[in-house]
Amino acid sequence: MQELSESHNVRIPFNSRIYGNGEMAERTRTFDWSATSVGDIRQWPESLLTTVNTLLGSRQPMFLWWGEDLVQFYNDAYRPSLGADKHPSALGQRGPECWPEIWPVIGPLIEDVMLRGQAYWSEDQMIPIYRDGKLEDVYWTFSYSPVWDGAGSVRGTLVVCSETTGRVLAEKAVLAERSRLLEVLQQAPAFFALLQGPDHVITLVNPLYLRLINNRDVLGKPLRLALPDAAAQGYLEILDTVYEGEPYVGIGARYDAFVGEGTPPDERYVDFTYQPLRETDGSISGIIVLGVDVTDRKRATDALLQAEKLAAVGRLASSIAHEINNPLESVTNLLYLARRLSDSPQVDEYLDAADRELRRAAAITNQTLRFHKQATRPMAVTGEELLETALSLFQGRIANSNVLVEKRYRCDRPVCCFEGEIRQVISNILGNALDAMPHSGGRLILRCREGSDQRTGRKGVTLTVADTGSGMPAMIVRQAFQPFFTTKGSLGTGLGLWISQEIIERHCGRLLLRSSQRGGHRGTAITVFLPFDAASR
Repeated sequence: MQELSESHNVRIPFNSRIYGNGEMAERTRTFDWSATSVGDIRQWPESLLTTVNTLLGSRQPMFLWWGEDLVQFYNDAYRPSLGADKHPSALGQRGPECWPEIWPVIGPLIEDVMLRGQAYWSEDQMIPIYRDGKLEDVYWTFSYSPVWDGAGSVRGTLVVCSETTGRVLAEKAVLAERSRLLEVLQQAPAFFALLQGPDHVITLVNPLYLRLINNRDVLGKPLRLALPDAAAQGYLEILDTVYEGEPYVGIGARYDAFVGEGTPPDERYVDFTYQPLRETDGSISGIIVLGVDVTDRKRATDALLQAEKLAAVGRLASSIAHEINNPLESVTNLLYLARRLSDSPQVDEYLDAADRELRRAAAITNQTLRFHKQATRPMAVTGEELLETALSLFQGRIANSNVLVEKRYRCDRPVCCFEGEIRQVISNILGNALDAMPHSGGRLILRCREGSDQRTGRKGVTLTVADTGSGMPAMIVRQAFQPFFTTKGSLGTGLGLWISQEIIERHCGRLLLRSSQRGGHRGTAITVFLPFDAASR
């Protein structure tokens, strides 16, 4: 009676040379190998027995071609990749007969292994095979290794492999979705960027982001090197905080985009979000930047608010002027009656002084009304008239400050403009000049001459208001026309020069400011150029 060995409930002949259990171990033991070039199992060399027992006992998919005929062996882990078309007929079959559809691809590789002992490895390679009645695109990661005998000859090719079809197709699907997403982001009506790592390396941008940063070459660079202007404005610190896991939302945030050396930056306003990019394990690998440029909206909103403020101030001034006019008229009448009844020269002298002050007060209220009641059509007015009318509002301050006024009017040709707006500009400039000389007893210089715009060649009038006050440092000069910037503390609004510049620009003119704090040359000069046809269109 044949003795049996029992292992894991599988009965194996005691004298069998094939060990282990499973379907392929049993099939290998019972296969008629004498009908192949391999020969009876009892005659197998030790190298073949060792290799076959090793692959049958492995859970890694493994395959063996042996001898000149490349007779095939495989294990249970490899069996699902064969499908019903090739299993179990592939066992003991010659390689070229089993794999005619792929032999042109793998045949030369096996030949390298068998003849030259050259090992081969490949990852995610597509090798189509017939499986379950049809030709399928199958992806493999595999290695071909030589099997040596004791004499140093290559007797077989051992294949250790994994089918990666599912993973590769899934990754391709994800990549296709990512590609589609990238196409969408390139066309999105918002700027987008992807920053990677703690150094915030810019790895992806769309056209609107490039437009925001003035089309600089930033890909592959850390933000601190690619956009030093953004880093200097505090955005790098925000990104560092976001990289720790805290999203950030900015509304109407200001960003001064670098244009070039010696050129003022582009003032931009943006609504944006910094969102941490989390991986599947919850770790943060980067930051998603998404937002819109709202510069035009911000400017339009600011202009609207400013217009509403000016309209409210104008209505208030008009109301005050009307209210003041009524008692002024009454006092004027009373002075007239008092003069009729008085027979004292000294009283008449006092009444004349009171009458002069009343006329000056009336002139001020009338001027205030003229500022508010803007003409619907432009009017022709000379530079001298513009300067003199505005100057009349400050006669009291000029006298009390002991300021000497010097006038040089050399142009009689009128300009066509909205008179009230230009008077407002001159009034703002005069007020600032007097503020710079509160107790100095300095000089206030008013000039009017014919000139031209060097940019356009248009002819016009040039008005200059200069003072001998304390002057301004260069840093203040650069910010003087920014809205709400003031050096007067709570006494100033920071809107005068900004409004003035907008008014002059609407008249196609220019407003220039020069200032000095050098000893003997202290003071400030503001020049207004207006084309003769400033508001004729």
